[in-house]
Amino acid sequence: MMGFGLSIPITPLFLEEDIGITDPVKLKAWVGFIQSATAVTLAVFAPIWGHLADVFSRKAMLLRAMFGGAVIISLMAFVNAPWQLLVLKAIQGCFTGVSAAVTVVVAGITPVSQIGFALGLMQTTMAVGSSLGPMAGGILSDFFGYRAAFFCTGLTLGLSGIIVLIGVESDIKTTRLKQEEARNSEPIPADSSRPMHKKRFSLLPDFKPIINSPMLITMLLVSFGIHTANTTIAPMLPLFLKSLIIGDSGEAAYVGSAVGFVMGVGAASTAIAAVMVGKFSTRAGYWRTLIFCISAAAIATVPQTFVANIYQLAVLRAISAFFIGGTAPVINAIIAVSSKKETQGSVYGINASVLAAGNALGPLIGSAVAMVSYRAVFLTTAIILGISALQTAKRQKAQGGGS
Repeated sequence: MMGFGLSIPITPLFLEEDIGITDPVKLKAWVGFIQSATAVTLAVFAPIWGHLADVFSRKAMLLRAMFGGAVIISLMAFVNAPWQLLVLKAIQGCFTGVSAAVTVVVAGITPVSQIGFALGLMQTTMAVGSSLGPMAGGILSDFFGYRAAFFCTGLTLGLSGIIVLIGVESDIKTTRLKQEEARNSEPIPADSSRPMHKKRFSLLPDFKPIINSPMLITMLLVSFGIHTANTTIAPMLPLFLKSLIIGDSGEAAYVGSAVGFVMGVGAASTAIAAVMVGKFSTRAGYWRTLIFCISAAAIATVPQTFVANIYQLAVLRAISAFFIGGTAPVINAIIAVSSKKETQGSVYGINASVLAAGNALGPLIGSAVAMVSYRAVFLTTAIILGISALQTAKRQKAQGGGS
Protein backbone atom coordinates (compact mmCIF):
# COMPACT_ATOMS: atom_id res chain seq x y z
CA MET A 1 0.00 0.00 0.00
CA MET A 2 2.95 2.30 0.55
CA GLY A 3 4.03 1.54 -3.01
CA PHE A 4 0.63 2.41 -4.45
CA GLY A 5 0.58 5.57 -2.33
CA LEU A 6 3.80 6.79 -3.94
CA SER A 7 2.23 7.30 -7.36
CA ILE A 8 -1.57 7.44 -7.07
CA PRO A 9 -1.88 10.93 -5.48
CA ILE A 10 0.41 12.64 -8.01
CA THR A 11 -1.42 11.38 -11.12
CA PRO A 12 -3.45 14.59 -11.68
CA LEU A 13 -0.30 16.73 -11.28
CA PHE A 14 1.62 14.37 -13.59
CA LEU A 15 -1.06 14.80 -16.28
CA GLU A 16 -0.98 18.57 -15.96
CA GLU A 17 2.73 19.28 -15.65
CA ASP A 18 4.48 16.36 -17.39
CA ILE A 19 1.95 15.32 -20.03
CA GLY A 20 0.92 18.93 -20.63
CA ILE A 21 -2.87 18.96 -20.24
CA THR A 22 -3.41 22.59 -19.31
CA ASP A 23 -7.08 22.99 -20.22
CA PRO A 24 -8.96 22.72 -16.87
CA VAL A 25 -12.00 20.97 -18.37
CA LYS A 26 -9.91 18.39 -20.25
CA LEU A 27 -7.72 17.85 -17.20
CA LYS A 28 -10.68 17.08 -14.93
CA ALA A 29 -12.16 14.75 -17.53
CA TRP A 30 -8.91 12.82 -18.04
CA VAL A 31 -8.36 12.56 -14.29
CA GLY A 32 -11.83 11.09 -13.86
CA PHE A 33 -11.44 8.57 -16.69
CA ILE A 34 -7.91 7.48 -15.75
CA GLN A 35 -8.69 7.10 -12.05
CA SER A 36 -11.76 5.04 -12.95
CA ALA A 37 -10.05 2.80 -15.50
CA THR A 38 -8.35 0.56 -12.94
CA ALA A 39 -11.53 0.20 -10.94
CA VAL A 40 -13.64 -0.75 -13.98
CA THR A 41 -11.38 -3.63 -15.03
CA LEU A 42 -10.84 -4.66 -11.41
CA ALA A 43 -14.61 -4.93 -11.01
CA VAL A 44 -14.66 -7.46 -13.86
CA PHE A 45 -11.65 -9.54 -12.83
CA ALA A 46 -11.86 -9.47 -9.00
CA PRO A 47 -14.57 -12.18 -8.73
CA ILE A 48 -12.57 -14.41 -11.08
CA TRP A 49 -9.36 -14.06 -9.08
CA GLY A 50 -11.28 -14.58 -5.82
CA HIS A 51 -12.82 -17.79 -7.16
CA LEU A 52 -9.43 -19.05 -8.38
CA ALA A 53 -8.03 -18.37 -4.89
CA ASP A 54 -10.58 -20.86 -3.50
CA VAL A 55 -9.93 -23.41 -6.25
CA PHE A 56 -6.14 -23.27 -6.49
CA SER A 57 -4.09 -21.10 -4.13
CA ARG A 58 -4.66 -17.89 -2.20
CA LYS A 59 -0.93 -17.26 -2.00
CA ALA A 60 -0.62 -17.54 -5.78
CA MET A 61 -3.33 -14.94 -6.26
CA LEU A 62 -1.54 -12.56 -3.90
CA LEU A 63 1.73 -13.02 -5.79
CA ARG A 64 -0.07 -12.38 -9.08
CA ALA A 65 -1.38 -9.08 -7.74
CA MET A 66 2.01 -7.98 -6.38
CA PHE A 67 4.27 -8.86 -9.32
CA GLY A 68 1.67 -7.90 -11.93
CA GLY A 69 1.31 -4.48 -10.36
CA ALA A 70 5.08 -4.05 -10.13
CA VAL A 71 5.56 -4.51 -13.88
CA ILE A 72 2.54 -2.53 -15.09
CA ILE A 73 2.99 0.52 -12.84
CA SER A 74 6.70 0.73 -13.67
CA LEU A 75 5.74 1.03 -17.34
CA MET A 76 3.65 4.13 -16.51
CA ALA A 77 6.89 6.08 -16.06
CA PHE A 78 7.40 5.95 -19.85
CA VAL A 79 4.02 7.30 -21.02
CA ASN A 80 3.87 10.46 -23.14
CA ALA A 81 0.13 10.77 -23.72
CA PRO A 82 -2.94 10.51 -21.46
CA TRP A 83 -4.42 7.62 -23.48
CA GLN A 84 -1.29 5.55 -22.80
CA LEU A 85 -1.71 6.04 -19.06
CA LEU A 86 -5.42 5.19 -19.42
CA VAL A 87 -4.58 1.87 -21.12
CA LEU A 88 -1.99 0.91 -18.50
CA LYS A 89 -4.37 1.84 -15.68
CA ALA A 90 -6.99 -0.44 -17.23
CA ILE A 91 -4.48 -3.29 -17.53
CA GLN A 92 -3.46 -2.69 -13.90
CA GLY A 93 -7.03 -3.47 -12.80
CA CYS A 94 -6.90 -6.80 -14.65
CA PHE A 95 -3.95 -8.09 -12.65
CA THR A 96 -3.85 -6.32 -9.28
CA GLY A 97 -6.41 -6.28 -6.46
CA VAL A 98 -3.90 -6.58 -3.62
CA SER A 99 -6.30 -5.59 -0.84
CA ALA A 100 -8.81 -8.32 -1.68
CA ALA A 101 -6.07 -10.93 -2.05
CA VAL A 102 -4.59 -10.06 1.36
CA THR A 103 -8.03 -10.08 3.00
CA VAL A 104 -8.74 -13.59 1.68
CA VAL A 105 -5.43 -14.90 3.02
CA VAL A 106 -5.93 -13.35 6.48
CA ALA A 107 -9.58 -14.41 6.77
CA GLY A 108 -8.65 -17.98 5.84
CA ILE A 109 -6.09 -18.43 8.63
CA THR A 110 -7.80 -16.50 11.46
CA PRO A 111 -10.09 -18.06 14.11
CA VAL A 112 -13.66 -16.73 13.95
CA SER A 113 -13.43 -15.30 17.49
CA GLN A 114 -10.51 -13.08 16.44
CA ILE A 115 -11.67 -12.15 12.94
CA GLY A 116 -12.65 -8.55 13.78
CA PHE A 117 -9.34 -7.79 15.48
CA ALA A 118 -7.24 -9.58 12.84
CA LEU A 119 -8.88 -7.81 9.92
CA GLY A 120 -8.64 -4.51 11.80
CA LEU A 121 -4.93 -5.10 12.36
CA MET A 122 -4.49 -5.93 8.69
CA GLN A 123 -6.37 -2.78 7.75
CA THR A 124 -4.08 -0.81 10.05
CA THR A 125 -0.90 -2.06 8.41
CA MET A 126 -2.37 -1.24 5.00
CA ALA A 127 -3.40 2.22 6.19
CA VAL A 128 0.08 2.87 7.64
CA GLY A 129 1.50 2.09 4.22
CA SER A 130 -1.10 4.34 2.64
CA SER A 131 -0.13 7.19 4.98
CA LEU A 132 3.62 6.89 4.36
CA GLY A 133 3.24 6.45 0.60
CA PRO A 134 1.71 9.85 -0.31
CA MET A 135 4.14 11.69 1.97
CA ALA A 136 7.16 9.95 0.45
CA GLY A 137 5.71 10.19 -3.07
CA GLY A 138 5.04 13.91 -2.75
CA ILE A 139 8.60 14.66 -1.60
CA LEU A 140 10.02 12.28 -4.19
CA SER A 141 8.09 13.91 -7.04
CA ASP A 142 9.04 17.45 -5.96
CA PHE A 143 12.76 16.64 -6.04
CA PHE A 144 13.10 13.88 -8.65
CA GLY A 145 10.02 14.29 -10.85
CA TYR A 146 6.67 12.53 -11.06
CA ARG A 147 8.01 9.64 -13.17
CA ALA A 148 10.32 8.56 -10.36
CA ALA A 149 7.25 7.83 -8.21
CA PHE A 150 6.03 5.23 -10.72
CA PHE A 151 9.42 3.49 -10.71
CA CYS A 152 9.47 3.41 -6.91
CA THR A 153 5.94 1.97 -6.83
CA GLY A 154 7.03 -0.90 -9.06
CA LEU A 155 10.11 -1.52 -6.92
CA THR A 156 8.13 -1.52 -3.66
CA LEU A 157 5.49 -3.93 -5.00
CA GLY A 158 8.21 -6.23 -6.32
CA LEU A 159 9.93 -6.34 -2.91
CA SER A 160 6.58 -6.98 -1.20
CA GLY A 161 5.99 -9.88 -3.57
CA ILE A 162 9.32 -11.40 -2.60
CA ILE A 163 8.36 -11.13 1.10
CA VAL A 164 5.13 -13.05 0.39
CA LEU A 165 6.99 -15.61 -1.73
CA ILE A 166 9.40 -16.36 1.11
CA GLY A 167 7.30 -15.76 4.21
CA VAL A 168 3.84 -17.19 3.43
CA GLU A 169 3.38 -20.96 3.36
CA SER A 170 1.88 -22.49 0.23
CA ASP A 171 -1.78 -23.43 0.54
CA ILE A 172 -2.06 -25.52 -2.64
CA LYS A 173 -2.06 -28.84 -0.75
CA THR A 174 -4.66 -27.56 1.74
CA THR A 175 -6.91 -26.39 -1.07
CA ARG A 176 -6.72 -29.72 -2.86
CA LEU A 177 -7.47 -31.64 0.34
CA LYS A 178 -10.58 -29.53 0.95
CA GLN A 179 -11.74 -30.16 -2.60
CA GLU A 180 -11.18 -33.90 -2.17
CA GLU A 181 -13.12 -33.91 1.11
CA ALA A 182 -15.98 -32.03 -0.57
CA ARG A 183 -16.11 -34.56 -3.39
CA ASN A 184 -16.04 -37.51 -0.97
CA SER A 185 -18.87 -36.02 1.07
CA GLU A 186 -21.21 -35.77 -1.93
CA PRO A 187 -24.02 -38.36 -1.85
CA ILE A 188 -23.76 -41.29 -4.27
CA PRO A 189 -26.66 -41.39 -6.76
CA ALA A 190 -29.27 -44.09 -6.14
CA ASP A 191 -28.81 -45.34 -9.70
CA SER A 192 -25.21 -46.47 -9.33
CA SER A 193 -25.14 -47.67 -12.93
CA ARG A 194 -25.38 -44.09 -14.08
CA PRO A 195 -21.88 -42.70 -14.70
CA MET A 196 -20.75 -39.94 -12.34
CA HIS A 197 -19.39 -36.80 -13.95
CA LYS A 198 -16.97 -34.43 -12.34
CA LYS A 199 -18.09 -30.84 -11.99
CA ARG A 200 -16.81 -28.67 -14.78
CA PHE A 201 -14.25 -26.07 -13.90
CA SER A 202 -15.56 -22.52 -14.13
CA LEU A 203 -13.79 -19.19 -14.00
CA LEU A 204 -16.86 -17.55 -12.50
CA PRO A 205 -17.57 -17.77 -8.76
CA ASP A 206 -20.77 -19.10 -7.23
CA PHE A 207 -23.06 -16.13 -6.54
CA LYS A 208 -25.62 -18.16 -4.56
CA PRO A 209 -24.09 -17.51 -1.08
CA ILE A 210 -24.60 -13.78 -1.66
CA ILE A 211 -27.94 -13.95 -3.46
CA ASN A 212 -29.40 -16.01 -0.61
CA SER A 213 -28.10 -13.67 2.10
CA PRO A 214 -29.77 -10.23 2.57
CA MET A 215 -27.00 -9.40 5.04
CA LEU A 216 -24.25 -9.95 2.47
CA ILE A 217 -26.20 -8.02 -0.15
CA THR A 218 -26.49 -5.09 2.24
CA MET A 219 -22.77 -5.21 3.00
CA LEU A 220 -21.95 -5.10 -0.70
CA LEU A 221 -24.24 -2.12 -1.25
CA VAL A 222 -22.82 -0.27 1.76
CA SER A 223 -19.26 -1.01 0.62
CA PHE A 224 -20.18 0.35 -2.80
CA GLY A 225 -21.54 3.55 -1.27
CA ILE A 226 -18.55 4.13 1.01
CA HIS A 227 -15.99 3.61 -1.74
CA THR A 228 -17.96 5.74 -4.18
CA ALA A 229 -17.98 8.54 -1.61
CA ASN A 230 -14.31 8.17 -0.75
CA THR A 231 -13.12 8.21 -4.36
CA THR A 232 -15.38 11.10 -5.32
CA ILE A 233 -12.98 13.40 -3.49
CA ALA A 234 -9.64 11.64 -4.01
CA PRO A 235 -8.93 12.46 -7.70
CA MET A 236 -9.86 16.12 -7.30
CA LEU A 237 -8.03 16.63 -4.00
CA PRO A 238 -4.60 17.44 -5.53
CA LEU A 239 -6.14 20.03 -7.85
CA PHE A 240 -8.19 21.55 -5.01
CA LEU A 241 -5.10 21.73 -2.79
CA LYS A 242 -3.21 23.42 -5.60
CA SER A 243 -5.92 26.07 -5.82
CA LEU A 244 -5.72 26.62 -2.04
CA ILE A 245 -1.93 27.00 -2.14
CA ILE A 246 -2.05 29.44 -5.05
CA GLY A 247 -4.73 31.41 -3.20
CA ASP A 248 -2.52 31.66 -0.09
CA SER A 249 0.85 32.42 -1.66
CA GLY A 250 0.28 33.20 -5.33
CA GLU A 251 2.57 30.33 -6.37
CA ALA A 252 2.29 26.56 -6.46
CA ALA A 253 5.61 25.47 -5.00
CA TYR A 254 5.87 21.99 -3.45
CA VAL A 255 2.34 21.00 -4.35
CA GLY A 256 3.32 17.33 -4.37
CA SER A 257 4.52 17.54 -0.77
CA ALA A 258 1.33 19.35 0.29
CA VAL A 259 -0.84 16.70 -1.35
CA GLY A 260 1.23 13.98 0.27
CA PHE A 261 0.90 15.65 3.66
CA VAL A 262 -2.90 15.96 3.56
CA MET A 263 -3.46 12.48 2.15
CA GLY A 264 -0.86 11.01 4.48
CA VAL A 265 -2.52 12.53 7.55
CA GLY A 266 -5.83 11.06 6.44
CA ALA A 267 -4.33 7.63 5.85
CA ALA A 268 -2.56 7.72 9.22
CA SER A 269 -5.90 8.46 10.87
CA THR A 270 -7.37 5.50 8.99
CA ALA A 271 -4.57 3.30 10.33
CA ILE A 272 -5.36 4.24 13.92
CA ALA A 273 -9.09 3.73 13.39
CA ALA A 274 -8.78 0.33 11.76
CA VAL A 275 -7.21 -1.41 14.74
CA MET A 276 -9.18 0.55 17.37
CA VAL A 277 -12.56 0.07 15.73
CA GLY A 278 -11.80 -3.52 14.76
CA LYS A 279 -11.22 -4.39 18.42
CA PHE A 280 -14.06 -2.22 19.72
CA SER A 281 -16.64 -3.60 17.28
CA THR A 282 -16.30 -7.10 18.72
CA ARG A 283 -17.69 -5.82 22.04
CA ALA A 284 -20.04 -3.07 20.86
CA GLY A 285 -21.53 -5.00 17.95
CA TYR A 286 -20.67 -4.83 14.26
CA TRP A 287 -23.89 -3.16 13.09
CA ARG A 288 -23.97 -0.41 15.73
CA THR A 289 -20.31 0.37 15.09
CA LEU A 290 -20.79 0.49 11.34
CA ILE A 291 -23.80 2.84 11.50
CA PHE A 292 -21.97 5.19 13.88
CA CYS A 293 -18.79 5.31 11.75
CA ILE A 294 -20.59 6.03 8.47
CA SER A 295 -22.79 8.70 10.05
CA ALA A 296 -19.85 10.41 11.76
CA ALA A 297 -17.85 10.36 8.48
CA ALA A 298 -20.73 12.06 6.68
CA ILE A 299 -21.00 14.78 9.35
CA ALA A 300 -17.23 15.39 9.37
CA THR A 301 -17.13 15.76 5.57
CA VAL A 302 -19.57 18.68 5.38
CA PRO A 303 -17.26 21.35 6.96
CA GLN A 304 -14.53 20.51 4.44
CA THR A 305 -16.58 22.46 1.91
CA PHE A 306 -15.69 25.72 3.66
CA VAL A 307 -11.95 25.34 4.43
CA ALA A 308 -9.64 28.28 3.74
CA ASN A 309 -6.23 26.55 3.86
CA ILE A 310 -4.58 23.14 3.73
CA TYR A 311 -4.19 22.90 7.50
CA GLN A 312 -7.93 23.16 8.12
CA LEU A 313 -8.49 20.56 5.42
CA ALA A 314 -5.85 18.25 6.88
CA VAL A 315 -7.53 18.27 10.31
CA LEU A 316 -11.01 17.67 8.93
CA ARG A 317 -9.75 14.97 6.54
CA ALA A 318 -8.11 13.22 9.47
CA ILE A 319 -11.43 13.16 11.35
CA SER A 320 -13.52 11.90 8.42
CA ALA A 321 -10.80 9.40 7.42
CA PHE A 322 -10.80 8.01 10.96
CA PHE A 323 -14.47 7.05 10.73
CA ILE A 324 -14.27 5.85 7.13
CA GLY A 325 -11.26 3.74 8.12
CA GLY A 326 -13.31 2.18 10.89
CA THR A 327 -15.87 0.83 8.43
CA ALA A 328 -13.55 -1.51 6.50
CA PRO A 329 -12.66 -4.03 9.25
CA VAL A 330 -16.28 -4.10 10.44
CA ILE A 331 -17.63 -4.84 6.96
CA ASN A 332 -14.94 -7.48 6.37
CA ALA A 333 -15.74 -9.07 9.74
CA ILE A 334 -19.47 -9.25 8.95
CA ILE A 335 -18.66 -10.88 5.61
CA ALA A 336 -16.29 -13.34 7.30
CA VAL A 337 -18.78 -14.50 9.92
CA SER A 338 -21.58 -14.66 7.34
CA SER A 339 -19.83 -16.89 4.80
CA LYS A 340 -18.19 -20.32 4.77
CA LYS A 341 -14.39 -20.47 4.75
CA GLU A 342 -14.29 -22.57 1.57
CA THR A 343 -16.19 -19.87 -0.33
CA GLN A 344 -14.65 -16.78 1.27
CA GLY A 345 -12.33 -16.22 -1.68
CA SER A 346 -15.31 -15.95 -3.99
CA VAL A 347 -17.28 -13.74 -1.59
CA TYR A 348 -14.38 -11.37 -1.01
CA GLY A 349 -13.67 -11.39 -4.74
CA ILE A 350 -17.24 -10.30 -5.46
CA ASN A 351 -16.94 -7.70 -2.70
CA ALA A 352 -13.74 -6.43 -4.31
CA SER A 353 -15.62 -6.18 -7.60
CA VAL A 354 -18.32 -4.09 -5.93
CA LEU A 355 -15.67 -1.89 -4.27
CA ALA A 356 -13.99 -1.43 -7.63
CA ALA A 357 -17.31 -0.42 -9.16
CA GLY A 358 -17.60 2.25 -6.44
CA ASN A 359 -14.01 3.29 -7.09
CA ALA A 360 -14.88 3.63 -10.78
CA LEU A 361 -18.05 5.64 -10.24
CA GLY A 362 -16.59 7.97 -7.59
CA PRO A 363 -13.99 9.74 -9.78
CA LEU A 364 -16.56 10.19 -12.57
CA ILE A 365 -18.97 11.83 -10.13
CA GLY A 366 -16.15 13.91 -8.64
CA SER A 367 -14.91 15.16 -12.01
CA ALA A 368 -18.47 16.01 -13.12
CA VAL A 369 -19.26 17.92 -9.90
CA ALA A 370 -15.85 19.65 -9.99
CA MET A 371 -16.82 21.20 -13.31
CA VAL A 372 -19.15 23.34 -11.20
CA SER A 373 -17.01 23.65 -8.07
CA TYR A 374 -14.32 21.71 -6.23
CA ARG A 375 -16.05 22.48 -2.95
CA ALA A 376 -19.32 20.94 -4.09
CA VAL A 377 -17.51 17.58 -4.27
CA PHE A 378 -17.33 17.45 -0.47
CA LEU A 379 -21.08 17.97 -0.10
CA THR A 380 -21.71 15.25 -2.69
CA THR A 381 -19.51 12.89 -0.69
CA ALA A 382 -21.38 13.62 2.53
CA ILE A 383 -24.73 12.91 0.84
CA ILE A 384 -23.53 9.52 -0.46
CA LEU A 385 -22.24 8.58 3.01
CA GLY A 386 -25.54 9.64 4.58
CA ILE A 387 -27.49 7.38 2.21
CA SER A 388 -25.16 4.48 3.08
CA ALA A 389 -25.74 5.06 6.81
CA LEU A 390 -29.52 4.99 6.32
CA GLN A 391 -29.26 1.79 4.31
CA THR A 392 -27.24 0.12 7.07
CA ALA A 393 -29.69 1.24 9.76
CA LYS A 394 -32.58 -0.12 7.69
CA ARG A 395 -30.93 -3.57 7.47
CA GLN A 396 -30.27 -3.60 11.23
CA LYS A 397 -33.92 -2.79 11.89
CA ALA A 398 -35.01 -5.56 9.52
CA GLN A 399 -32.94 -7.99 11.57
CA GLY A 400 -34.74 -6.95 14.70
CA GLY A 401 -32.18 -4.43 15.91
CA GLY A 402 -29.42 -7.00 16.36
CA SER A 403 -25.87 -5.89 17.11
